[in-house]
Amino acid sequence: MTETTENVVVTIPDKSTITFHEATTSPSEGEEFVVGHFRELTVKISGSSTSQEIKFYAVDENGEKTPLSGTNKTDFQLGASTLNTNQYWDFDIAGLFKVAFEVLSVNGDITVKGIAVS
Repeated sequence: MTETTENVVVTIPDKSTITFHEATTSPSEGEEFVVGHFRELTVKISGSSTSQEIKFYAVDENGEKTPLSGTNKTDFQLGASTLNTNQYWDFDIAGLFKVAFEVLSVNGDITVKGIAVS
């Protein structure tokens, strides 16, 4: 997709990858993703952790976090957090400012990566 501004053509990527957490072994807020023009986000949660808790958030311009519900691609259940690993989650992120995935607890390591599409 492209946009034209004052005779300048700017190419907007159709997808973007983000690493929220890479082999995290302790509680962490992780990286935030600025949504921009993206509309959908698929997140993979993986790792060797035997127990963990991860919460999903939308973050506004003031840094305020609001729980963000996603759909678990395994059982199609809605949730704003997970206690499991080796999962894929889908999120509708159109109109949001940022998204974040906070690791509240972990026993082992956990990786959270996403692909956003426009």
